[in-house]
Amino acid sequence: MHVALFTDFHPATLGGIQTSVHAQRRGLERLGHRVTVFTAPTPESTEPDEDLVVLSALAGLAVNGFAMVLPTPANARLIDAAFAERGPIDVVHTQTTYGVAIAGLRAARRHGIPVVHTVHSRDDVFIAHTSPAPYVSALSMRALHGRFVSHRGRMPRTNESRAARHAWRTMVAQAQAADQVIVPTKHFAERIIAHGLTHPIRVISNGIDDGVLDGARLAANGAAGPAGTTPSYSDTTPLRVLWCARLSGEKRLLEAIAAVRLVENCTFDIYGTGDLWDQARAAIDSGGLGDRIRLHGAVGQTECLAEMARHDVLLFPSSGFDTQGMALLEAAAMRLPVVYCDPDLAETVPDGGGVCTRNPSIAAITEALRDLAEDRAQLLPMRKALSDRDDSARQSHLTEAILSIYTDLTRSTKHAMPQSVPHVPTAHGRLPLLGHSVAALRDGLTFVTSLAEVGPIVRIYLGPRPAYVLTTPELIRELSFGEAGEFHREELRDAIKEVIRGASNVLSGTPHELRRRMIAPALRQRRLNEYAVVAADLANSWSSGLRQGDQLNLVDEAHRLVLDTISSTLFTAEFGADAKREVQQTIPWLLGQVIQRAALPPPVRRMRVVANRRFTSKARRLRAEIGTVVAEYRRADRDFHDVLSALVRHSDPETGTKLSDEEIIDELLLMLAAGVGSTASILGWVWHEIMRNPEIAAELHRELADFVGDGTVTPDHVATLPYLRLVVLETLRFWGPWVSTHTADGPVTLGGTTLPDGAMVVYSPYMIHHNPRYYPDPETFDPDRWFPGRVEEIDKKAILPFGVGTRHCPGNNFALMTITLATAALFARWQPVADPNYRVQPSNRDFVAAPSRLPVVLHARGRR
Repeated sequence: MHVALFTDFHPATLGGIQTSVHAQRRGLERLGHRVTVFTAPTPESTEPDEDLVVLSALAGLAVNGFAMVLPTPANARLIDAAFAERGPIDVVHTQTTYGVAIAGLRAARRHGIPVVHTVHSRDDVFIAHTSPAPYVSALSMRALHGRFVSHRGRMPRTNESRAARHAWRTMVAQAQAADQVIVPTKHFAERIIAHGLTHPIRVISNGIDDGVLDGARLAANGAAGPAGTTPSYSDTTPLRVLWCARLSGEKRLLEAIAAVRLVENCTFDIYGTGDLWDQARAAIDSGGLGDRIRLHGAVGQTECLAEMARHDVLLFPSSGFDTQGMALLEAAAMRLPVVYCDPDLAETVPDGGGVCTRNPSIAAITEALRDLAEDRAQLLPMRKALSDRDDSARQSHLTEAILSIYTDLTRSTKHAMPQSVPHVPTAHGRLPLLGHSVAALRDGLTFVTSLAEVGPIVRIYLGPRPAYVLTTPELIRELSFGEAGEFHREELRDAIKEVIRGASNVLSGTPHELRRRMIAPALRQRRLNEYAVVAADLANSWSSGLRQGDQLNLVDEAHRLVLDTISSTLFTAEFGADAKREVQQTIPWLLGQVIQRAALPPPVRRMRVVANRRFTSKARRLRAEIGTVVAEYRRADRDFHDVLSALVRHSDPETGTKLSDEEIIDELLLMLAAGVGSTASILGWVWHEIMRNPEIAAELHRELADFVGDGTVTPDHVATLPYLRLVVLETLRFWGPWVSTHTADGPVTLGGTTLPDGAMVVYSPYMIHHNPRYYPDPETFDPDRWFPGRVEEIDKKAILPFGVGTRHCPGNNFALMTITLATAALFARWQPVADPNYRVQPSNRDFVAAPSRLPVVLHARGRR
């Protein structure tokens, strides 16, 4: 069997995880299995190791002395090359929660390899003891981790800090992503289950490499006598206390030094290195303790075990952090009594093999050490109790249990793999090199509706690249509610990064969830009521400015009115006038460019040098204008009853986070870009369908005469024009978005079919809305299908104009309000007559198809 171990801690560094990984590796190799270790770089590594692959780390950035690795594309290529060069990998075993482990998880999913994950330590306690800002650190870690590993699912409420909760969310997410979870102790298994882990979990203790243990016992023979002998104690010699662990806050070294200081008949030898070295040295020097407390630095495991044979007691004051201290296992193996502070660790210390302090305080540690220093005879029965269990942590006793997990997973994986991609049918009409691009560009709506008959998932080719089209509402919901796996929009982000850098539509995972919460107050009903006043005034002003006999293109009018409405509700303060003018002049051009850029492959996009420079220049100027307004709003610190006020003044109640100026600019531009194109297109189609259906127009005119009459449209009309609402709903069905794209962030499984990392996944609300399986007579524009008594016949899963799940459009109510008020204002006053010689064609250059033109002549109501 070939096992790939992934750990963020290089084996040459000091620590319990490193020691455990080393022991697991050697135990597997002794049984004839092959192990390749993937890890972070470290300057301590000087000896070559052909079965160790070092990933690239962020230059100059270290956390607690360890290099920081991210699961970058470069590291993914390095891992894939190692997999290919070294032959098939049977199991991936991740041993940490950070970048190397994430990269290993993603590699396993790319290659269809089962994953085992061992949870070694408590990140929540580590962050609390080592970070100057635990909440920020835990939240940042969760956000970064959630970018690569799914954090979906709810975590049970527990009595802990918000920082701890974020840290646990990360730990559980990493474990939940594996096929099998290992923890070293029962008490920790109970704790992680209480925090929401539902995947299979096994308790398997960490172990000590047999060769290392035997070598240490042999080396200790000269100092402490042969194994099995019982040393004698003298109350006149100092109690020899040993520390063998990392020098960091969560291990509580400074508390240990403070306790030893108070026990005069006691020496303290400290082996290890870490962030607290300088503080420990200062505490020793300032207390004049150099003759009793000695810092020795880092030593290898064999030397540390040998020192255990020369000492009287191991001091292990960690509390609430260690799931199973490696030094405790080593002490038990060397028959060294232990003083420890965490009652949970009694599971690791054999009965009678040590003393648990009455609490974690310095006073309690002092009390336990002083008691042993004054009565050394207590140590004899402790050593006897340890001798009965001194081989229990041998790795050879534990490797078989780990191997049984590997064997079960590899066997079940081979027989229960989901349906593979080759079984997905390919749509007809694929052309060499061009794929299905010609058909999609020539008549995208007809093309996507034809795919429903091919299968639930259909492969199409956009040039040489495959994409997978979902044709059923059930599969679309699996994607949208996170049941299939994780998706991202990095390709879209790259295409629009000059103008929109990090808005909610291109974020994924936890950052996306947080941003959605942050913008929600700007779109709540109270705010919408305020925006409706602006929208109604603009619609009335626009409609009253039209003239009898005007020849208009209503597509242009719809874009102009929607752009004016959205920009007028974004910022209403007087100092936003310049920005508003810049928006109205620049957004239409930028929007067209964004659509083109998103459709072009990156190499082709980069070749458009002149267009790219112009795009960047206009985007920079627009962002600068809006940025100036955002800064003014912050200085004014008052509510202007607009979108910008809501975004500037809101703090997330869960995290206390506020949006930065750059984030607000992103969201304002997204509202413009997404709102103007899609809303104006639907508004144009509403007007088109009313004009081409005389019965619908007549019914709408009757409703407007009853509710609006000769007056103006008001915000109240949004809720008091029921027939117009049916017309809008049917337009959203008939002309809903024709395409939505997502990119798999790791392998995803949809309806039993597994698609690889990076796969483009597509669905079409238009296709679902025009499928007779879900909508009887779908090619007939019929507002009455939404009338009570008939609407119940429609499967709610097949209603998709605004999407579903985490990507559901947050501005849907704003769009409906704008469309309703604009349509009421037009048709209450005017009867537009379409040019009978012009045939309206849908243009599929955006996610929502747009009417090509709507040439009309205006007639006042009641005149022809």
